Amino acid sequence: SLLWAYSLFFVVGTAIATCVPPVGWTPFKSLEQLMALLVFIFMWALHFSEILRRRADFPIRSTKALRIRARVFMITCGVLVLAAALLAPQGYFGPLSSRVRALFVQHTRTGNPLVDSVAEHRPTSADAFWSYFHICLPGSLLGFFATLFLCFARYHHGKSFVLLYYLVAYYFSTKMSRLMLLSGPAAVVLTGNILGGVIDLSVDSLFLPPGVCEDGGKGQMKGRHKQRDPAERAETRIAIAWKKMCRRRPFFAAAVVGALLVLGGHALLTSGYREHCHRFAEAVSGPQIIMQAQLRTGEIIMLDDYYVSYLWLRNNTPADARILAWWDYGYQITGIGNRTSLADGNTWNHEHIATIGKLLTSPVAKAHSLIRHLADYVLIWTGSRAEDLMKSPHMARIGNSVYRDICPEDDPLCSNFRFEDYDLSRPTPMMRMSLLYNLHISGEHPSPAIDNMFRLAYRSRHGLVKIYKVMNVSAESKAWVADPKNRKCDAPGSWLCTGQYPPAKEIQEMLARRIDYGQLEDFNRGKRDDAYYRAYMRRIRNERHG
Repeated sequence: SLLWAYSLFFVVGTAIATCVPPVGWTPFKSLEQLMALLVFIFMWALHFSEILRRRADFPIRSTKALRIRARVFMITCGVLVLAAALLAPQGYFGPLSSRVRALFVQHTRTGNPLVDSVAEHRPTSADAFWSYFHICLPGSLLGFFATLFLCFARYHHGKSFVLLYYLVAYYFSTKMSRLMLLSGPAAVVLTGNILGGVIDLSVDSLFLPPGVCEDGGKGQMKGRHKQRDPAERAETRIAIAWKKMCRRRPFFAAAVVGALLVLGGHALLTSGYREHCHRFAEAVSGPQIIMQAQLRTGEIIMLDDYYVSYLWLRNNTPADARILAWWDYGYQITGIGNRTSLADGNTWNHEHIATIGKLLTSPVAKAHSLIRHLADYVLIWTGSRAEDLMKSPHMARIGNSVYRDICPEDDPLCSNFRFEDYDLSRPTPMMRMSLLYNLHISGEHPSPAIDNMFRLAYRSRHGLVKIYKVMNVSAESKAWVADPKNRKCDAPGSWLCTGQYPPAKEIQEMLARRIDYGQLEDFNRGKRDDAYYRAYMRRIRNERHG
């Protein structure tokens, strides 16, 4: 039954999830995950009310049975409200995450600079829908209305599920591009419904038994109609009326079927569906770090700078080397380069990512005084669009959300950390002083101010990646971090150990100024409405109306 299937899925799945340390008891605390628990509780409440009804021997649709259910649900709601009233003041429940909030507000207005910086959180464009769905895009719209009509004519759980699934998936996919693929199954089903339904109706009309047409469907359908409801008989009458017309005019039926096949084939061929599939498959089949490019001479080359750079780390750096890079590249550095990355590809530790942002956006000398205690190499992407430089305003915003000394207090969005008119040759003073900018422009020619602190160790063939060796690395800090005694693990010998920063004076002074990030919508923040949050919300409102 549905009850046992859902209960088994919920209990086993949640039990396994809570065994993963980063998840823990989040399924019982986060508002966005509590809905599954509420469904579980109320399904069992309904089951318990059904047991009471059977013992009392009341009809299932009687008023007395309804009263039993109402009492059980009221008691259940009362217990839940009481539990929430006791736990909420203690900060037990967590707020909706900024990623969920981004589904209902503009993605750059969530109040979380880390969420706002992720490109996949942007709304899906019409071109993206067409690229992924192609003929299924108009087909799903036609199929939706056709299925909706049939659902009104004869209700069916499967039809209502597909319609509801399509509406919900399509709505949320328009809000966030990474959710677009959720609409794929529903779009395919609806397109198949409309195409298959039309073809079946047209082809079957050629082979309909004469008796069905002559008596208007009363012959062989007579016994079946007695068992059908009015809505189902209405749908049957529509189908039979169509078939009768086709039967009386066989050339008309053949013409309809032929026209459908010709028009469908013509539309499929002229729409470029086959060519589109080939181009799209080539575009999405290759990994992000290896791509094709065309030179001005027309020659097609394979850009593998990123991949080769990670291999360089594996083959030319010590096994215990620590790599500082933006968090986007953490998994690649670890998986391909087999080296320790200061930040991997997950975003659950906002404060640590903010620390990476501070290291990369601070002035050169200040950044070096911190990095020498944490990393041996610095890896940056320096593509034709200056990949990391274009991300650097987001790095500054994320860092400033935890370390408030990166940007002025009245500029929480770090609008002064940018390029004038997006011209890479016109950096603002804050941008010009940053480590990231100086690493981008350095390395081609000797620069004593940089070379004494960061020496260019590797530059990829096409200049898409640079790797700098950190000079004067603190051996004491490196040894302290490598010592197993200084690791905090969730259990002895566990694979999950919370990273710790070395006790160096510069690092501890930086951490002393760190303010743990709290979401703007977090009701557990209480009255912690400091100047940063007030200025952040004010700037967001000004940009919205600007």
